[in-house]
Formats: sequence, structure tokens, C-alpha cells
Amino acid sequence: MENNQFDAIIIGAGHNGLTTANYLAMGGLKVCVLEQRHIVGGAAVSEEFHPGYRNSIASYVVSLLRPEVINDLELKKYGYETIALDNAFYPDLKGDYLLISNDDDENRRQFAKFSETDFDSYEELHEIIDKVGNIVAKQWLKAPPKLAENGVGDLLSALKLGMDFYKLDADTRYRMMQLFIGAPETLIERWFESDKIKAVMAQHCIPANYTSLYQPGSSMAMLHHAVGGIDGVKGAWGLVKGGMGGITQAMAKSAEAKGVVIKTEACVDKILVENNHVQGVRLTDGTTYTAKVIAANTEPKRTLLEYVGEDKLPKSFAKDISVIRQESASLRMNLALNGLPQFACLPGEGIGPQHKSTISIIENKEHVEQAYRSARSGIPADPPLIEALIPSTVDDSLAAPGHHVMSLLCKYMPYDLADGKNWDDEKEQVIENVIDYLTKYIPNLREILVSVQCLTPLDLERMFGLPRGDICHGRLEPDQLFSMRPQPEAAQYATPINGLYLCGSGSHPGGGVTGAPGHNAAKRILKDL
Repeated sequence: MENNQFDAIIIGAGHNGLTTANYLAMGGLKVCVLEQRHIVGGAAVSEEFHPGYRNSIASYVVSLLRPEVINDLELKKYGYETIALDNAFYPDLKGDYLLISNDDDENRRQFAKFSETDFDSYEELHEIIDKVGNIVAKQWLKAPPKLAENGVGDLLSALKLGMDFYKLDADTRYRMMQLFIGAPETLIERWFESDKIKAVMAQHCIPANYTSLYQPGSSMAMLHHAVGGIDGVKGAWGLVKGGMGGITQAMAKSAEAKGVVIKTEACVDKILVENNHVQGVRLTDGTTYTAKVIAANTEPKRTLLEYVGEDKLPKSFAKDISVIRQESASLRMNLALNGLPQFACLPGEGIGPQHKSTISIIENKEHVEQAYRSARSGIPADPPLIEALIPSTVDDSLAAPGHHVMSLLCKYMPYDLADGKNWDDEKEQVIENVIDYLTKYIPNLREILVSVQCLTPLDLERMFGLPRGDICHGRLEPDQLFSMRPQPEAAQYATPINGLYLCGSGSHPGGGVTGAPGHNAAKRILKDL
């Protein structure tokens, strides 16, 4: 008879769940991870989406994964390997482009095509963003202080944050507050004169956001470009060899080496609670697993309102959880290609720097507003905002020689469609619209296109449990961050239910492949035990 009794159960084998499992096992606990899909990884997963073509099918770039997590879990020992992306490519329909690299002299020449002053402004603003990012990054591997009934630890944390803030010069403190609560439109117009560079900065606000550039508080996305890094190179972005599943497969191997039991196709139906203390979980097939500690990598609404139930929660707390804003209006596409994309604005034989770049398809900053307003009306943006990669140009493990895979993140694509339309009916038309638009930039796209995998917001919810397709488990806006994420009584990972903890992106510091929520939740659990 199978032994289903453990010290701790982790719900969800995404990167944060696996991080929590590793740290708890290192703390001496007997740990079990339950994953509803057939494969571990959550949204950080690599899969073959067409015969012979493999890719990161959801999350697709790495930078924010904390070096402490990489080192503590010995991920490189278990196969984790990164590939830096040194370029950022911004093509346009006028036949021109901006190609940013690690060469400052060349970058100045690139910027000079559009403005004589914007390169200096770009450098100056990013220096400020880096300073602010350093302060933010210091808070990522710490539980945020409580808003009320502060203990000594909470007071010290708040004091340290205040000291870091006041170490900045007065102008940087002003810019920091603008980044925290200001509108991107204001920052962009303050610093830049050319439409091209304004579009570049607007694009920095898009991937994790679903908001207008005029919305106060939506500038914080710019900070993501300052808090990350790869192999000690600050601010660097890149790919994982073999796709993002390389992270979670390494985490799983590291956990199993510590004795962690990982079960796939194990879908949780209920968290069992008696006398306000967790007892274990029940799966949809009726199997029960017992433990005195449950750490949920699932998003807060489902965890607390469905798995636990409103009737077992404080009334005010349950109401707060029920109104968490969730949606990122993201649609993911993976393209299988039997040739190399050729950009109309930068043609050439063979793989060039434009292919080994992050590729941003944004016409101007007004394009962001058009896409946002369209999505708010329930209409998928057409044309969409697109962030793309061709990872096979730097990773030959994804496709056969001469063949390629291309990742597209398309914004803004609403979860709720206008006029009662359904994503299952509208998906094919949206795919055609995206490919038609992208062909304006890549004229040979139709000729080399073999297959398309499209994950709508509804698909992202169904496949990965991302609420309303929200890639961050909850929007990253000022009132849903830090000591308020997801609610003050659960912002330090413990919940009002004894033994139940949150370890996913719905807790501090939020979304992105960081490992920070999983790390912090495990530290809290071990401290409580």
C-alpha cells in the first residue's frame, strides 16, 4: 500500500513549487510535489509542439531567476545552462530599424539615425533605473514587512528599505517615485524626442502589463530590465539551453536527489482543513495525501476560494481575495519554420545579429494605446504588439539544421471577447491576423511556415492554471505588490489557515521566473516549524 503521508505537500510543480520543495527537503522535511499535468515545470516548460520542433511553449526568456536559487539548488550540476541574448532588434515598416548591442559606439550610431540626443537620455535613464532596481532586488528574497502589528523583524526590514531609499541622491529618489507610481507616458515624454525611441521605451512596459501608458503605477515594468542578469552579467537576458524546461527539469532532479517525491497527473481537488489547520489534500480521483504543511504554487483565488473554500476563511479576507485583479491579455504562439526568417528592413544571407535578438514589433507608442483600447473593448488587438525570439538561431537542440522555431508573445488579447464570442471559435482568425501582420516585417514567413501552436488566454488558463491567462497570477500594480500581495494577512506567505502557505507568483515579489516566492515561502515555513 502506498504511503501518502508527508511532512509537507507542494501543490504545483512550476519553478516556484519546485524551489520550495528543494529548500524544505534541505531543511529535513519529507516532501511531496503534486502536479496536474503530465510533466513538471508549470509555465516554464519545453515541449515538442510539432514533430521535430521543440520550444519553450509558454515562458520563454530567463534573466530574473535568482542566483542564490541557482547556486543553492546546484542547478548547473543538473543540466541548467544559459545562452545570453546580446542584441535587441526593433524593425519598422518604413524600412528602417534600431539594433541595440553590447557595443556602445555602435549603439550611439544606431540611435543617431533617429535622434542626436536620445542615446544620452537612454543611458542616463537606465543608470537611474539600475539604481532603483538594486533597491528593489534587495527586497526580492525577503518577506515584505507587515502593514500592522509589526514585529522587530518587520520594523528592521522597513527601516533598511528606508535607509536604502535615502542613500539615493534627491533626483534619483524623485525618479524612483515616478517609476513606482508614475505613468509611462510622462517618463517617455520627459526623456526622449524621437518616435522610435519612445516606442522602444513603451515596449519595456508591455510584457507583464495590461494597462494604458497613461495609467499611474504602470511604469514599474521598466524595473524588470534592471533587477535581472545571467551568469553575473547584470541586466542580461537570455535563453535556457533546450528551452525553459531546462530550469524546471534541473530543479526536479535536484529535488529528487534530496528525496522529494514528485507525482504528475495528480490534480488537487480540495485542501483538507479541520479546526483551522490543514490536514492534507484530496485529488480529483479521490486519493488523499496527508501533511501538516501545504505550500500552494497555484494562484491565490483558486487556492483559497476553491481548494479551501470561503466558508473556512475570515469573511473580510475572502472578499479581498475575490477581487484580486487578474489578467495580462497575453497570447503565446510558437512557429515551426523550415527556413530562416528574412526581415524586410535588414535582409541578408545566413543568421545575423537581428536573428539572435529579442525582436520587438511595435510601430510607435500610440500603437500600445490602440492595442489596449481594443482589448478593453473585448476585441483582440489587430495589429498586435509582438515580442519575438528565434531561439533556434543560438540553440541547435530545438530543430533540425536549417529549420527554426520562433516564439511570439502577442498583446493585448483579452480573456473576455466582445459580443459573446468564444476564444475556441475565434482562435484561427486571430492566428491568421497575427501571421498576416508579421509577414509585413518578414516577407518570406508564409513560405517557411510549417505549423503554428497558439495558446490564447483561455488556453493558458486551462493548460497552466493561469487565471484569465494572467502570466503573473495577479496584475503587478502598486496596490497588489509588496506587503499587499495578495492581501496583507497572506503577504508573508502564511495564510489565515494554519499550515497553509502560498509559494507562487501570486505572492511577493510577483511574476516572472525568479524562484523568489518559492524561496521565501520555504524560509517562512522552516522558521515557523
